[in-house]
Amino acid sequence: MPTPSDALRTLASIPEVDAAVTAARNACTELRWHNALRKRMPECRAEATIRAARASAALEGARYPLTFVREVVGAGREVPSDLSGAQLSASVRVAAVTQELSEKPDALRTGFSHTLSKLALAAGAGLAPEEQLGRPRIAGETPGDLGGLPPAPDPGEIAERLAFLEELLADPTLPGLVVASILHGEILALRPFVIGNGLVARALFRIHLVSAGVDPTGVNVPEAAFLSDATGYGQGGAYYTSGKDVPGWIISCASAVEKGAGEGRQVCQSVQAGRIPRSV
Repeated sequence: MPTPSDALRTLASIPEVDAAVTAARNACTELRWHNALRKRMPECRAEATIRAARASAALEGARYPLTFVREVVGAGREVPSDLSGAQLSASVRVAAVTQELSEKPDALRTGFSHTLSKLALAAGAGLAPEEQLGRPRIAGETPGDLGGLPPAPDPGEIAERLAFLEELLADPTLPGLVVASILHGEILALRPFVIGNGLVARALFRIHLVSAGVDPTGVNVPEAAFLSDATGYGQGGAYYTSGKDVPGWIISCASAVEKGAGEGRQVCQSVQAGRIPRSV
């Protein structure tokens, strides 16, 4: 019987998938050697994290200028006391946890459940009752986000498919970008938490890109590419969730990484030119 790893290798071997993944990896390699990263990588990575937080929040409906988000992160600026502000705060928290975890080797291969819990807690605080945070949904609970997707599975199926993800993560020989795309798509499909599933899905994608060596600098910003085509991103998630086009989802994720490398180069150029406050 084919294993999850076998299934993933089959997906990765599809010519269109392989071409998209190769293009993304080449873009990440080019970004890696940008001059700004030789001496100012921490600043570049911090700015990329801020841009990721802004884009991820915007995908949840909380749209704020980059300068505002930079001030929230760097200077503790207060956010509006409404749903939009709560969503931005959640995205900023998740981005901070994501940066912390992505700096650890094999961040997702050890303690996957704990990592999910930590991200879910950061994503849901202020948006759901405290007793529902940091754990998968139980019987009778439904996700309060990502409307428009096919119905979310029940808790029993969630447990099985999270175990499938752990099995994939346990195999270090699998292509990192393809695994990251499946992690991303599965969380969107499962919506295992009552809230914050989109933030958690994109965080796992980002963490694995870094820890698997696809984007070792952490300066790529695929979230910006997802935001630039939010409609396409939503449709891709729906196709993945329904099982209609898993290869297409992987290709779209790879394309976002390729485009995210361009956003990363803009980050590097802005840091070099002194256009970003050093306090960040």
